[in-house]
Amino acid sequence: MRHPGTKIRRVSQQRPSRRIIWVLTEGKKTEPQYIGILGRKYRKVTIKTNPRNDAGRGAYPLLERAREYQKENQKSNLDFDEIWIIFDVDDIPESTINRVIQEARDSKIKIAISNPCFELWLVLHYQDQTGYIERRDIQRMAKSLNIVDGKDIAIGAHQTLIDKYDQAITRARKLETMHKGNGSKLWENPSSQIWEFVDLMLKWNEESP
Repeated sequence: MRHPGTKIRRVSQQRPSRRIIWVLTEGKKTEPQYIGILGRKYRKVTIKTNPRNDAGRGAYPLLERAREYQKENQKSNLDFDEIWIIFDVDDIPESTINRVIQEARDSKIKIAISNPCFELWLVLHYQDQTGYIERRDIQRMAKSLNIVDGKDIAIGAHQTLIDKYDQAITRARKLETMHKGNGSKLWENPSSQIWEFVDLMLKWNEESP
C-alpha cells in the first residue's frame, strides 16, 4: 500500500520519466549561467537552478534550504530526483565544511565544492592548476583566458566549456588523486567537485530516450 503523500510518477512502460535535478548555488551569476549552458546542450535532463531565488546564501543556509525542499518533495508539492548545493570554500571554517559534508550525506543531498572558487572549474577546461592559488588570482586567470567577463561567462567561452569538458574532468580528478596521495582532504585548494554534478547530468542525458 502506498504511504499517504508519497508521490508516484505516471510513466509509460515504453518511456522513462525525464530526470529532474534541483541545484542551489552560492553564486548569483557565474554558476547559474554555467548550468544554463549545460542545460541548453543536454535537454533530456531538466535542471532547475535556484527555483526560489536561493542564490547568494552561504553553504550551511543552502543545506538548510535544500532540506526544506526535500520535506516538501516528500509531501508531493515538488518534483525532483536529486537536489544539489554548489558553493565555494572561500573563508568558511573547516569545521563548518565538515559539518555541511556530513549532514548533506546524512540527508542524501549532493554537494559540489570548489576551492578556492568556482572559476577554478572553468579554468580547468583550458589548463592545469595543481598548486595552491588565491581566489583573486584564479579569477584573474579566468579573465585573462577570456572565460569570464566580469561576473558573466563570456559568450565566446560557451562552446569551449562544452567541447573541453573531458579535459576539465581529467584535470579535476587528477587533483583529487593528488590530495588522496598527500593525505589532504579532497576539497582542499586547489579542487573542484563540479565534475561530479556534470557527470551525473550527462549520464542521465544519455539514458533518456
